[in-house]
Formats: sequence, C-alpha cells, structure tokens
Amino acid sequence: MLDAAVSLVSKQGISAELEDLSFDEIVRQAGVSRDSAHRRWPKLHKFYGEVLLELASGTTLPVTESAIAEPAGAIVLDRIEHLGTAQGRRNVVVEMFRVAIGADYDSIVSSPEWNTFTALVACHQGIADDGIREAVAAELAATEDRYVLARARVYAQMSAILGYRLVPPLAGPDGFELMSRAAGAAIMGLVAKIGVGGSTYESARYLRAFGSTDVAEWRPPIYIMASTIFSFIEPDPRTRWTRARVEDLVMAIAQFASRT
Repeated sequence: MLDAAVSLVSKQGISAELEDLSFDEIVRQAGVSRDSAHRRWPKLHKFYGEVLLELASGTTLPVTESAIAEPAGAIVLDRIEHLGTAQGRRNVVVEMFRVAIGADYDSIVSSPEWNTFTALVACHQGIADDGIREAVAAELAATEDRYVLARARVYAQMSAILGYRLVPPLAGPDGFELMSRAAGAAIMGLVAKIGVGGSTYESARYLRAFGSTDVAEWRPPIYIMASTIFSFIEPDPRTRWTRARVEDLVMAIAQFASRT
C-alpha cells in the first residue's frame, strides 16, 4: 500500500494530508482488498501521514559536485593568462561561480528529489497527527543536515583551491557549514518560487557584478545564490600568486573535477 501510494504521489505531486490522492486507486494499484486496507488504517489521515513519512525517509538531496567542478575547471583552464593580477583572478572567480551556480541551479530545479523535499517542507505542517508530523520533520531535518555538511565540504575545498577564505570572524568547518546552510536556504526559497515568480525570476540582467570588471548575463536566481556565497568568502591575503601557485591551481581544479 505505501509503495503504491508513493508511486502515485511521484506522478501527482504532494499536498498536505494528500487530500487529492485517491485511496481507492491506491488499493487497486496495491492489489489488496478495501476491507483489509481499512482494517490496517481505519483512519485515512493516519495512512496519508505514513505515506508522507515514507516519502520523507526516502528522500536524499544529491550534492551535484560535478555541476560545480566541471564548469569551474573549464573557466579556469580557459583563462589561465588572467590569473596574474588580482583583478584578473577576481574576474575568473566571479565568472566561474556564475557558470557553475547556473549549472548547479538548473540541475537542482529539475531534480525529483529536490522537488519532493521542498514540497514536503511546505506541506508537512498540515499533517494532523502530532507524532507523524514530528517524525516527518525529523526526517526532513536529517536530510537537510546531510546535504548541508556535504556541500560545506565542497565549499571549503573550492575556497582553498581558489585562494579564498571565509570572511572573518567566520573560520573552519563551522563557518563553511553556516555558509552551506545560507546557500541551501536560498536554493529552497528559489525552488519554491518556481512557477509563481513570473518574469521576475526569468529576465536576465547584464551586469558587472561582485567586483568583476567583465559584463556578464546574470539570471536573478543565479545572482541571488552568488550574492550569498560571496558574502561569506574573500581573497585570502596570505596566498602568494606565483607561477607555481597558478600551476597548482590548474592541477587542483583538474583533480577536483575528476573526483566528481
């Protein structure tokens, strides 16, 4: 029964209490009798709550490192000659994040796992049963924590490779975890806005952004996500950009991309 319900939800979408989900259709697809189904779940809201819990416990948010690493590597490798000056490096880093965040965002908004997660976050407060609602909330929190920690490691690795650091007083794993939570909140808000934002979220702007002197096309969601990331990191003044450091950067980017 639960498997049949989850299959239907994946086709129809999620709403609080799953009021649009036909119990009779679930019974039919599960191949069980209506009487036995009612004996197992005499109250339908209990059954629908268990379906939401099943969805929440089975949801994993993919950390799409490849969506970040591959475009990042391509930008750096294509602009090696620009890395000799501070402004050139800033232009490369901003462009790298613009392209990588765009690829990451497109991957996220088309992800069934992300769509399920954001829908569950939006509707789980409507679950009538206190115990099931709290269990669903706990599963969602655990899913988010796994994603946040995985993405924090990616941010820490990329910052070190690019010669960036957290803006003081933030430092270390805790700082990158906070950065990851902020970026995750921005992503969730943007995903939730899809379909209701209209042209506001579709019309690109051509801007010199985040200290870059290059004009580039910025879609609003990408600009919003980039503004979150750049509020947390800055060039590390301890990094010395020698020729060897540039060569190390190229090698590190290539190795990072090959691991994803």
